[in-house]
Amino acid sequence: MAASMITSTITPMTPGQTSLLEALFSLGQPVPPPHRAELVTAPNEPLALNRSRRNTESEGNAMAHEDEGAERIVSIIYRQPMLDKTAESNAFPFVLQGYVTWISRMAFDPLKLRPFARDLVISHFEAGEQTRCIIALLANIGSVVGSMELIGGKNNRMLSMLHNAVRWLLGTVKSRPDSQRAELIKALDSVLETIIVHFYASTPSEVIILVYEAAPIFRQLCPEPLDAPINLTSLLQHPLGCLRRFAQIDITFSVLSDTPTFFRYEVATPDMQPSYPDQSVRAIQGDGVVQWLHGIPDEIILLLARMKSIRQDGLSPNEDTIESLEREIRELQTFSGSSSEPFLAIMRSVVQECWRQVAFVYLYMAVCEDPCDTPRVKEAFKRYMRLLNGTRPGRFPDEFLVLTLQIISSAAHRQRDREVIKRRVLGMYRSDPTYVVKDHSIRFMEDYWARADAEGRQVMWRDVAVSGRQVLGV
Repeated sequence: MAASMITSTITPMTPGQTSLLEALFSLGQPVPPPHRAELVTAPNEPLALNRSRRNTESEGNAMAHEDEGAERIVSIIYRQPMLDKTAESNAFPFVLQGYVTWISRMAFDPLKLRPFARDLVISHFEAGEQTRCIIALLANIGSVVGSMELIGGKNNRMLSMLHNAVRWLLGTVKSRPDSQRAELIKALDSVLETIIVHFYASTPSEVIILVYEAAPIFRQLCPEPLDAPINLTSLLQHPLGCLRRFAQIDITFSVLSDTPTFFRYEVATPDMQPSYPDQSVRAIQGDGVVQWLHGIPDEIILLLARMKSIRQDGLSPNEDTIESLEREIRELQTFSGSSSEPFLAIMRSVVQECWRQVAFVYLYMAVCEDPCDTPRVKEAFKRYMRLLNGTRPGRFPDEFLVLTLQIISSAAHRQRDREVIKRRVLGMYRSDPTYVVKDHSIRFMEDYWARADAEGRQVMWRDVAVSGRQVLGV
């Protein structure tokens, strides 16, 4: 009975997802022994949504290339007849199936995440009752979002259960001075996975709560002394993916909202001698877990953090600093990841090039304090819009451009450009009703556009901070 509550919402896998799950099992690690599947945090609370199945409509983009048809995934993986969903011993395979559906849906490069995904599910499933509950909830909700089924609004019981379970886990590990490092890592991993779910299906306030409560655990796991700044270049090469992911959230959120970062990061600026002379943007080679998940190159994160520190400290960059930052942005390596489909490789290159133009806009508007109509801002914005207009609206690439759209919108001074940006954000909701964040994105953009228009001036980056307080409450 308990196992059926875990698995009743998980839909059949597509061939693309099937190959990903086969890859996960091909790593040669043993599947953990079956655990009892009594994962509900409160008596008589089902883990599954009551919903009807429906086929996901084709989007005419990467989903059509990656996901076609349906396969009976468990029989393929185990080379035996379809497993009985109601059997308790089958809880793990169905949780893994739901989680892979979720990874296939939300990741920029799902195949690159296969060792992380499988290890995460296994470690949470083996660690105890509470973490098994969390990973089962993530798999159930992820399967629903992954198959683009409508989640029943912000008050959905499963989302609430997940949020509360993760906060309980955070409180537990933080309240114990002798918490083991492995416990801290699992708690931070759980938070980061839940944040992604909230990004799709909840409001920004839910994300902010979790980031705030998880921040002390992140800092405790960082290698630097608590009173020292965090060396970001070292962190972006750290073997723990959860540290890299939290830093990315901290930095990108602070850029989007024009608020201080939670922690001080040591980032070498062009006009200063760094503590680690060999560490620079060029020291980070290749892609990493943040790019595999969200399409943001590590080099971009480092550059944004460097520019954010200049703005946060109230410094006025000189011409040498500006030229050095411009050069670093121009010299960012283009996307070199592999893909089975040329279409996907092209779209991933587009996402990275859009981030390059966003970095230019942030340099000029946030660091140099240009209004949005200066020639250099207009040129970077023009290049971005050329890339955007050269792609068809759809989940890929738009879902991985949502952060860039939020930043680049500050440079949109013509009404027709603003409408194009709004249509792309709204289009994500029409193609995927689970996508809740679009409402706040639109309100955020419209707030600073309206303020500048009412005052008869161009948008300045300081407008972003005002809108952050009014719309996001930060």
